[in-house]
Amino acid sequence: MTLYPEIKEMIVTVLALDEEVVVSEAHLQDDLGADSLALLNLAEAIEKRYGIGIQSDDLVDIANVGELVKWVESKITSKS
Repeated sequence: MTLYPEIKEMIVTVLALDEEVVVSEAHLQDDLGADSLALLNLAEAIEKRYGIGIQSDDLVDIANVGELVKWVESKITSKS
């Protein structure tokens, strides 16, 4: 099961973007324009949805949307 569609929808909602610009290779800050507040809101949405601990600072180090999905999947797997 991939979390990509759910996480993509969170990004679209939090950053108020069109779906077509949120692609796996897109960098959250450089390509999608996420600022620190947007990263904080995205971290909170992911934490609430999946019950994993995530800080907005964690998102700064993630290369792109695809890497974010892999990171969340690994956190969910290690939580189980």
